[in-house]
Amino acid sequence: MKKKPIFLSILALTLAFQAIFLVSIPNVRANQEIPEEFYQALNLNGTYVYNVTQFGGDLNWIGFNWASKYNTTTNNGGQISVNFTGFYDKDPSDTFNLFGSPMSYMDIEFIENQAGMLVSNHTFNNVSNGEAAFNMLLGYNAFQSGFLVPINNLTRLKEQALAQDTGFMTGDITVEETYSFISFDFQQDSGAQNTTLVYEKQSGLLVWARTKMIPITNPLGYTLEMFLTNFSLDFDKLYIYNVSKFEGAAFWYDWDFNYIDTWTTNPGGLVTINFTDYYFKDLGEPVWAMDVFPSDIKRAWFDIEVFYKGYFAPIGPIISLNNISNREAALQMGIGFGGLQSGYMIPSIDNTTFIEEIALAAANPGEVTIDETELTIKISYEQVGGFEQKTHLIYEKLTGLLLWVDTFINPYVLEMTINGFSPPVTPSSPTTPNELIHAFPIIYLGIMIVGALIIVTAKTSKKSKFI
Repeated sequence: MKKKPIFLSILALTLAFQAIFLVSIPNVRANQEIPEEFYQALNLNGTYVYNVTQFGGDLNWIGFNWASKYNTTTNNGGQISVNFTGFYDKDPSDTFNLFGSPMSYMDIEFIENQAGMLVSNHTFNNVSNGEAAFNMLLGYNAFQSGFLVPINNLTRLKEQALAQDTGFMTGDITVEETYSFISFDFQQDSGAQNTTLVYEKQSGLLVWARTKMIPITNPLGYTLEMFLTNFSLDFDKLYIYNVSKFEGAAFWYDWDFNYIDTWTTNPGGLVTINFTDYYFKDLGEPVWAMDVFPSDIKRAWFDIEVFYKGYFAPIGPIISLNNISNREAALQMGIGFGGLQSGYMIPSIDNTTFIEEIALAAANPGEVTIDETELTIKISYEQVGGFEQKTHLIYEKLTGLLLWVDTFINPYVLEMTINGFSPPVTPSSPTTPNELIHAFPIIYLGIMIVGALIIVTAKTSKKSKFI
């Protein structure tokens, strides 16, 4: 007789747990597969972690029924972690949001930095991307983009973002696109809301956000700035640069000034980069090379191939080198100036103030101008007196990836752009190759002198990168 009450108690507990579980699930239809408009390699079993660099004000999380759920917080040095739980139908009360079903849902945890210790404040379970965007101010007007955007039609996504400059909350909207990222910047006319969101184009993931709202009733308002720690440049991809200008020929030497090869290309040619990893400075590099980047900063290493444009297909590779340092390629190809040989991936891009300081210090003699956007930094150099050099470089700020180079080191000319990026249109070019045609008989002699004295070269590609 004692077994029956025990059985009934277990059954009651089981039913109670099931009821709690069912209540905690939103009344939406689950989609176990990732919809085709979203990134197919999205990690539904992992956690995306954002480091918080600024937080202030009040974050009283409310549902679409305007009921308060919890007043959470984080701080500078804290974190926000996101675990995508799946794709479901859009909440029927989320009517203001232009993004529809299916919509990503997620668990969001707010973590504080308390005297150097990370302490969890609160976790919101299985909330929609629209709800997260609304509460965290990760969007503006009806463009509530949140932590994840569809990637199947970026043109339409840009059109949707730009269309939000009308209505109750008018403002200036700027959309910028680079090789890896697309950013949406909203500056409300009243000054109440300023929001900048940067997404990776390949995955649609939010990688950086800076947003604030200053309500009339609360002068302190709400402020959040954070960046995704899980993001890194994809080293499994081949990065292709399209050559638009090239004059002369170039010689490749090692640090001992041993001749390696002669390379050339032409307008329509290609340069391909296969990044292998980050390593420290080449120990074979002499002190007199004047590298402005500290030795304890890791630099990119890669395989490089240069192709010549043929009538029917690319010819080459004209030159193919394995396991070379970024600085080696920069010196050989004129992608930098002085001690700032920034090459295909500029180190320490997370500190643009430092980049500006060393760029200005490297221009001796010469003039440097620096222009920044939300996603890029442009460094222009023109030598004053002595040997003639004019070099323009554009880098992606979040990765350090070279997007565009236009360099003229008399008589060497190279302009190329990474595939998928539109270079700026300038009224005049720093290169004047046609003016050098009359000097053709002395070009090769000049190149040899430049190769020896100016375009200082790096170590041989045969030397292992594992130093």
